[in-house]
Amino acid sequence: MKKSFVSIIIVNYDGKNLMKIILDSIKQSQFKNYEIVVVDNNSSDGSREFIKNNYKNVKLIANKKNLGYSGINSGLKYCNGEYILFLNNDMEIAKDCIGNMVKVIESDKSIAMAAPRFVNFYNKDLVSGGTWVSRAFYSGHMPATKNDKIIEIPYLGMGMIRKEVTGYFGYLFDPDYFIYAEDLDLGLRIRLMGKKVMFVPDAIVYHMHSATMQSVEDSKRAFLLERNLMTTMLKILSFWNLCKFLPYAIFVRLIAVLKNIASGNFTVAFARIRALFWILLNFNLILRKRKQTQELRKIDDDYILKIFTEKYTFSKRFLV
Repeated sequence: MKKSFVSIIIVNYDGKNLMKIILDSIKQSQFKNYEIVVVDNNSSDGSREFIKNNYKNVKLIANKKNLGYSGINSGLKYCNGEYILFLNNDMEIAKDCIGNMVKVIESDKSIAMAAPRFVNFYNKDLVSGGTWVSRAFYSGHMPATKNDKIIEIPYLGMGMIRKEVTGYFGYLFDPDYFIYAEDLDLGLRIRLMGKKVMFVPDAIVYHMHSATMQSVEDSKRAFLLERNLMTTMLKILSFWNLCKFLPYAIFVRLIAVLKNIASGNFTVAFARIRALFWILLNFNLILRKRKQTQELRKIDDDYILKIFTEKYTFSKRFLV
C-alpha cells in the first residue's frame, strides 16, 4: 500500500450526528495526501453503520467497549502516514488546517507535535491561545488574541504528531487514563524526550467543546482529572523535584477541596480526596509507569519546567 503522508485518527462514541461534520470538513481540506481512521468505542447510536454506508474510504476500527479517548490507541497500527493527526469527533477543521501544521512540524526535527488553535464552532470566537501547566500540575488554555504566534506549549488534546514518536511509547495516550489529562501526559512525555509541542495559531479547528462528554458528572470529571494529573506528575518529574513540588501540589488541591466545601459542592470535594487516596492505594502501578516513562528521559527537568507557569493557577476559573 502507498504510504499516506498524514494519517488522521478520529475517536468516536455515540457521535453519529457529529461524524458528518468532521469527515466532510476533512474532505474539503486543501491538503489531499491523507488517510482516515475512525476508532469507534462501541457506539450504540448507529455510528458504525453510518460510516460504513457513507464513507467508503474510511478505515473503521471497532472497539468492543468504550475505552474513552485512550481508545484512539487502537487505531495506531492501522496508520501508514509519517505523521498522525488525531482529532475529536466534535469539531470541524479549516481548509488550510492540516497543511499549516505540516509546514510547522517539518520545519524543525525537534518538533514532535504541532497543535492547532481552537475556535468556538458556534460563534467563531477565538478560544485558545495555547496551553499552560503549573508546578501544582493544574493546566488549562491561555486567553487567545489575534496576534498569537507559533510558540512552545506543554500539550494539546489534538494535533499532528510524528508517528515515530508514538513508537517510542507504544501508545499515544496512557490506556489507563480513559479521559482527561491524557493530553498533558502525552505532551510532557514528548518534553521528557527533549522534543517540543508547538502551537500553530493559523491551523484552525472549530470545536464544539466536549459535545460527547456533557453528560459526565462533575464529581467523576474531578476524580479523573485529579487522579490523572497527579499520576502524570509522579511519572514525569525527577525524584528531587517531586520532593520539592509534591507538597505544593497537595496544598493547592486542599485549597480546591475547601473551596468546594465552602460552596456546598461536597461531591466534587469528595472526588478530589478520593483521587488522592487512589494514588496511595495504587502506588505500585504508578511506580511501574514511572519506570517506563523515565526510560524515555533525554534531558533534565530544567528543560521540562521551562514551559511551566504559576500565572493562572489561582485564577477565578480554576480551583472551583
